[in-house]
Amino acid sequence: MTGRFAVPLRPSLNKKNVMKRFWLFFLLSVPFLLNAQQKGAAPVGSGASTAGMTRALVIGVSSYQDEGIPSLKYAHKDAEEFARFLQTQTGGSLRKDQIELITNEQATAANIYSKLDWLLEVTKENDQVIIYFSGHGDVETATSRSRGFLLAYDTPPTNYRIGALRVNDLNDILADLVEIKKSKVILIADACRSGNLAGGTEGATATASAVSEQYKNQVKIMSCRPNEFSLEGEQWGGGRGAFSYHLIDGLVGLADEDKNAEVDLFELDDYLRSKVTRETDRQQTPWLVGDQRALLSLVDANELIALMNKRADENMAFAAVHPKGMEEEILAKTDTIIQQLYEDFLVALDDQYFLPEDYNGTRKKGKSASELYDLLSKVEELLPMHANIKRNFAVALQDESQKSINAYLKAEPDEMKERWENFGAKYKSNPAYLGKAASLLGESHYLYDRLIAKKYYYEGLLLRLEGQKTKNDSLFNLALEKEKLALQYDGESAFIYNEIGLIYKTKYYAKMNDGQIPIVVDSLYDISIAMFEKAKAFAPKWVMPYINLANIYLHHDNFEESEAACLLALSLDSTQVSPKWYLGDIYSERKAYHDAIPLYKHIIKEKPVFNASVFNNLGYAYFKTNQYVLAEEMYYNAIKLDAGFSSAYSNLGELYYLSKDFEKSIAANLEWAKLDTINSLPFYNIACIVSIQGKEEEAVTWLEKAILKGFDSYNWIKNDDDLRNARNSMAYKELKKRYFPDK
Repeated sequence: MTGRFAVPLRPSLNKKNVMKRFWLFFLLSVPFLLNAQQKGAAPVGSGASTAGMTRALVIGVSSYQDEGIPSLKYAHKDAEEFARFLQTQTGGSLRKDQIELITNEQATAANIYSKLDWLLEVTKENDQVIIYFSGHGDVETATSRSRGFLLAYDTPPTNYRIGALRVNDLNDILADLVEIKKSKVILIADACRSGNLAGGTEGATATASAVSEQYKNQVKIMSCRPNEFSLEGEQWGGGRGAFSYHLIDGLVGLADEDKNAEVDLFELDDYLRSKVTRETDRQQTPWLVGDQRALLSLVDANELIALMNKRADENMAFAAVHPKGMEEEILAKTDTIIQQLYEDFLVALDDQYFLPEDYNGTRKKGKSASELYDLLSKVEELLPMHANIKRNFAVALQDESQKSINAYLKAEPDEMKERWENFGAKYKSNPAYLGKAASLLGESHYLYDRLIAKKYYYEGLLLRLEGQKTKNDSLFNLALEKEKLALQYDGESAFIYNEIGLIYKTKYYAKMNDGQIPIVVDSLYDISIAMFEKAKAFAPKWVMPYINLANIYLHHDNFEESEAACLLALSLDSTQVSPKWYLGDIYSERKAYHDAIPLYKHIIKEKPVFNASVFNNLGYAYFKTNQYVLAEEMYYNAIKLDAGFSSAYSNLGELYYLSKDFEKSIAANLEWAKLDTINSLPFYNIACIVSIQGKEEEAVTWLEKAILKGFDSYNWIKNDDDLRNARNSMAYKELKKRYFPDK
């Protein structure tokens, strides 16, 4: 009797709460920046230079004592990051005792004024003073002279005069520092306001104008134009203001366009316009005024390299924007019908009812987000909100698809299971959603090509998974066409190359199983390898290409290459199960069963329902080490997981045969025959068993069934000792005349 251990073909592992902020940012140096190139002058990065001592007061207020003033999310974090920047080489190497950092509850009006008084007391000639404020800014309009205020933690929402930092007071203090103390001053005022605050939309503009008017002919850097809103969100450093985030990056050296290790005003202007304006969909344009040659920072090479490496590892998200205050103010001026339309739109986004019809062609009750968006975009009163409405809709449309890609890049088990077991059912709406998002943003948007690439990627993925599900080979060619289109829009996405590799790998397996000529099979194999290598090149820390390489190498009997790929995969992510499975199979192929067993046992312990093949292969390893009881248990565990797993019945038949439990062996072979209806071996094995039992005529009957199923090896029949009794019968001689007359 013949019993075969065959490694089965394995499946290849394959509303953010963001708000708008209106910033006031002014960088003054009197006479510091205008004379930055002169001897003794120092840029921002000058902690304790020959010019004197540098001290900084850094204030950030996100949460306010009175609920009447809306909270911010990241003002305090921006302040903390700026304080950290000041302690770096580029930021000036300031000691902690040179920096006063006060945030939230510490930033009361009294404490702020106290710290400003401290600066007035300790500052000497040629010293440098840096004042940073991040929080709400507003004006009170009860009088004809609109006074600007920066709001402290304990500022009352209805009477700023008795508990806020007056812009006029701040200007007087700065003037004293410059004119009397003869010091150098840098003021950074990151101030935002809300429509719920006294003063209305004009408040922020008036505040900006009040401060900028005080310092004509000086260098000024503002995060946006007076009539614009500035954005903050999780996409910038996990929660920062767009301007603040890129400001520090620029000063560290990313703005150093001419690579002379200096960042001047011209370079920072160019950098901020490029980054901030682009990433805020042109809603925010930084505004820099002053001597374009003014030196702002000296670049430290090590800090720049560290920053560049950090940014290379980050994935800048395209996140939603929810400007607190502005929406309420604009909607309050519209009628109830428009307000209800907008509310319905938000509900549709929350319910993920994006398009009139879903991928099954069914329609829900009410209007979809797409239909409501079309109506809202025609409402003139909502024009100031339209860019945000469009952005939020586009974000919602692509959120789920991006989550799936991110989960795939992390090789998360649930994401792998979706592809293996559900054949990507949850992805079916992704192409339509991504196409709609792309059309909303337009071809000129920096995300357009990436969205279209992902649209084609998902279309190809769905075709490939459907081909695997239905065993329809023609779908693989259609899938390949889609993925090639995806590459035309984004030729640097590792997941697209990985998917092309999977398509060719699937085609390779199909041709190999069909017995195609080696040159065809090897060509598909080589292309698949090349695609996985390409994916590795674009994402060297992504584990999936290594796993897929290990898989295809294993099935091509390239055990050394497969083992190397497995070890590399595990070095990237030791929690991955598949590389351990493949290593177990490699050791089994090398007959190193004692090395394979602990790997299989570890997989089963970690993922007890991972795959029936693991139990089957562990059973075979036990079988080959003469542990028959354990082998039998593992084979039945495989069958419990997959009642249609024919290999387990094949191996049970061999186990019972060698144990001389012939009735159980016959039963196992019969189950194998039911599941694998084109295989002749189950009938041949039963013929051998029955012959051993001395049932010659019955043995010949089973042998004929095997021949009718395609068993044609006469030499095997002639020389198999198990068939000795059968070969002595008259029935065998008749069978030989019928099927092997020339033998």
